[in-house]
Amino acid sequence: MAIASQTIRLNPGLLIAFVGLSLANLALVVAALVSLIPRPTAGVRFHNKWVWAALIVLVNWLGPLVYFAVGRLDLPLPDDSGAAGVPAAERARRAVELLYGPPPEQR
Repeated sequence: MAIASQTIRLNPGLLIAFVGLSLANLALVVAALVSLIPRPTAGVRFHNKWVWAALIVLVNWLGPLVYFAVGRLDLPLPDDSGAAGVPAAERARRAVELLYGPPPEQR
């Protein structure tokens, strides 16, 4: 009895769609984890980051989408009242110096 060798042919369009959807899912998972990891525990619903991490990683598509839709809580912005007397141009100059250092003529 001979066993016939069969060749499986994949449709190139189907293969491209599969790879594209897989990459989109991976990007969604990475984006959700990047959002979750530095967020304080008080910034997620139910105050349990481990449960959200497991949901994001284990439940394809739905886990990250649920996290982005209902898992993240809005945190209050820090109080900026100390900068009320400083003009906007001075605050911008200070921010640029913090990011890039002082101008070359001051070094």
